[in-house]
Amino acid sequence: MPAYVALALVSMRRALGERFLLLTPQTVQDLIDPRILGKAWGFEPLPFTLAEGIEAIVAKSDFIRMAFIHRHGGAWVDADTLFLRDPTNVLFPAGLSHKLHWHSECIFASRPGNTLLAQALVTGLDGGVHAWGNPGRIKDIVAQADDALIPISGTVIDPGYHPRYNFANCEVMRRQDVSVNEFLLTDVSILKLYNTYFRRTAKRMESVAEFLDGGTLLAKLLLHIEADHGYWLDESAQLMDAVS
Repeated sequence: MPAYVALALVSMRRALGERFLLLTPQTVQDLIDPRILGKAWGFEPLPFTLAEGIEAIVAKSDFIRMAFIHRHGGAWVDADTLFLRDPTNVLFPAGLSHKLHWHSECIFASRPGNTLLAQALVTGLDGGVHAWGNPGRIKDIVAQADDALIPISGTVIDPGYHPRYNFANCEVMRRQDVSVNEFLLTDVSILKLYNTYFRRTAKRMESVAEFLDGGTLLAKLLLHIEADHGYWLDESAQLMDAVS
């Protein structure tokens, strides 16, 4: 697990407390339809290369997330998401409904039994490989959802930085010459970290201590949340133990 992912998960647990649930290969067994866990998932041809074995894991996780929210309800957030504080009221100002609250396959929510997620799961189980970012054709389903959908605005993860922070410009997180105040120009509560890009372009795997000492914008953002290095070291070590 890259250091920044472990630290992002710590930030989630810090913000959400007991409402935070981390799905792991151990905990997911009793929570997900065995048909989802038992199928060999894969992607249509990708324009980039993933490490050996990663494609099947990522493809399966696309359906695990939908299956979990469909069965249990709640909100899904990818592990590569930094929580500056509890985002619940921003994401769901009127509370959680049976409609699909949707930003992307990385951030979505509903009460149990959502019909759009059920449709995507059936499509996935009946089909073969799926498109990256569109498991079970969920994006096509969402595009035709009308009253069954509550859109989550992209502004919830837009820090206001220019050029606009997104997958194409996420390299800014590695820069050492950008301050937190220069980056956080709007009062966001969560930020995407784009693990796919960072993993593919990383020169080596850093320890949590090395990462925090690295002086990057992302390290500064974490220390903006909590300045005590020891806090992040202790909490990430506990998290690593829990998933190992």
